[in-house]
Amino acid sequence: MVRRFLIACACWVAAAIGAVPAVARPPDADQRPTLLRNGTLWTATGAVLQQADLVMQAGRIAAVGKGLAAPAGARVLDLGGKIVTPGLVDMHSHLGVYPAPHGRAKSDGNEMTAPLTPFVRAIDAFDPEDIAIARAVGGGVTTALILPGSGNVMGGQALYVKLFGKTVAHMQIAGAPRAMKWAMGENPKRVYGERTMMPMARLGHAWLMRQRLAEARDLKDQQARWDRDSKDDPKAAPRPNRADLEPLVALLRGEVSLQVHCYEVHDIETLLRVAEEFNFKVAAIHHALEAWKVPQLLKERKVAVATFSDLWGFKMEAYDASVWGPKILEEAGVRLALKTDHPVIDARWFIFEAAKSHHYGLSEQAALQAVTRNPAQAIGLGDRIGTLEPNKEADVVVWPGSPFAIGAQPERVFIDGAQVVGDGANLQAAWSTDARPNHGVCGCGH
Repeated sequence: MVRRFLIACACWVAAAIGAVPAVARPPDADQRPTLLRNGTLWTATGAVLQQADLVMQAGRIAAVGKGLAAPAGARVLDLGGKIVTPGLVDMHSHLGVYPAPHGRAKSDGNEMTAPLTPFVRAIDAFDPEDIAIARAVGGGVTTALILPGSGNVMGGQALYVKLFGKTVAHMQIAGAPRAMKWAMGENPKRVYGERTMMPMARLGHAWLMRQRLAEARDLKDQQARWDRDSKDDPKAAPRPNRADLEPLVALLRGEVSLQVHCYEVHDIETLLRVAEEFNFKVAAIHHALEAWKVPQLLKERKVAVATFSDLWGFKMEAYDASVWGPKILEEAGVRLALKTDHPVIDARWFIFEAAKSHHYGLSEQAALQAVTRNPAQAIGLGDRIGTLEPNKEADVVVWPGSPFAIGAQPERVFIDGAQVVGDGANLQAAWSTDARPNHGVCGCGH
């Protein structure tokens, strides 16, 4: 594999750097090309390249190899063998919808007024001035899938962001797929059971899913008939539509990536049973602390797992967690990702999840892939981010030592080729601070 990768590098170097298409970036970003020279490149493809160079230009990785020439006007950084990785991809985060400091005034991750809210959108709650975003960038996180919380059976639609920008529009990833969050098990039971509402039990949970999906299937069929019989009839009634069902219709059409909070084996089975009944795909189950018991079930259905490294026992669903779970899943051929569930685990320490899983048996490069390549693939961005390969978006992290050392934090972080962290600065932190007027200690003008 390493030999094939090195041969490919020679071809990449031969490509004209100027042919690489540009990536849109926020204003004020440093637009200069950058050459990282003499680094140890953990590519997240499985290959490790010693004393290698990497060129970033126009927001993308333009070349990877040895002895690369610097583009005109480029900044050249000699790394002296330091480790370079792709930016970390956190596929389960509540940054911006549960912003720091935490409190009711800005706690916007759950619309817990009804158990079925597939129509709400995380983008409408996301706060780009959440100070935790800068901390996450300081820990090497460059991309996050921002999910609604897990209080509802159908929680709503997700937001894809690069963690660099002053506004939601700057941070949102253009052209990203659609994604939706559901939740199984204890959380919806607790929230609505305490109100004596369905779902008080898993019985009601499964019924609510089927009921709403049946409505969406009927609407999908009505639209198909209209498209067939009435599309070209100027006197036809308007095409059938319901805004509250549109996300589920899109799911049934295969246009939405479904991400599901799901811990225990019987909940995993219920979810997959319903998916089979209604012919939709589950992209990934999240938390999934019992997934290690049924790896073949997940592999056969090509369901990814986004889990914790060693979180155990904080509620009933977590009692059968295993520190060996990530290793078991990876060895069984399940697409394994780690994630933070920020603020459950502070996103600035995301890399420590990989370090712990490595300690419990994952190979070094498999642990890296669990926080880079694999989550990128599981959220539908694997062709754009997650590995150090030419033409990928230039989300790159330089580490002063091993990223798996206790307390490891990056020396430099690049997002779309712009240095966000390094040389004593954190640009995202500066923007977040500058965006908030100084009204005194309490921040309220008193």
